Amino acid sequence: MRTLVDLGSFGEYLHYGMPLNLVTVLGPDGRVNVATNASITPLPGETPRLVIAVLKDNLTNTLIAQQREFVVNVLTQDMRAVARQCGTRSGSDVDKLALCGLTTLPARFVKTPLVAECPLNFECQVEANQSLDDVDLWISRILAMEVAPAWSDGRASVDLQKFQPLLYAFGQTFERGPQIGFGSF
Repeated sequence: MRTLVDLGSFGEYLHYGMPLNLVTVLGPDGRVNVATNASITPLPGETPRLVIAVLKDNLTNTLIAQQREFVVNVLTQDMRAVARQCGTRSGSDVDKLALCGLTTLPARFVKTPLVAECPLNFECQVEANQSLDDVDLWISRILAMEVAPAWSDGRASVDLQKFQPLLYAFGQTFERGPQIGFGSF
């Protein structure tokens, strides 16, 4: 017989192997808000799209609704402390970039900057919003995906041997394991 699994607070156990990200978005005063997020997925299709889920009562959600853009910054395995700080504090109370010693780089197509310490960044423009109980789904067009030399293959792509994101699964953080296949599956 199978064992029933506790879904945990905010459905954290539903995350079964997602890269942890920092989502950046500008406030009306020009200050950059940053929040940890694991509720993110790309969408299939010719147009590159990404969906993120953000709790409605978070400052990040309010700012995305106002700005209609954001940047997803993929965390590295050595950034667990940053993920925790940016995921447990409110940007209303503290400047999380300063708290974590993070720096920014200008984006190419949106006003919101990239986090320089994160080697993979997605510039996103909101196309649609789907509101559910206590969460908003932000469906966005990916305007640019940028990779730093640390994870680049040198040919405008990500080198999967160098790609070492911080993963979040079943309420825990993990490192990526070795590659076991090639292709779609």
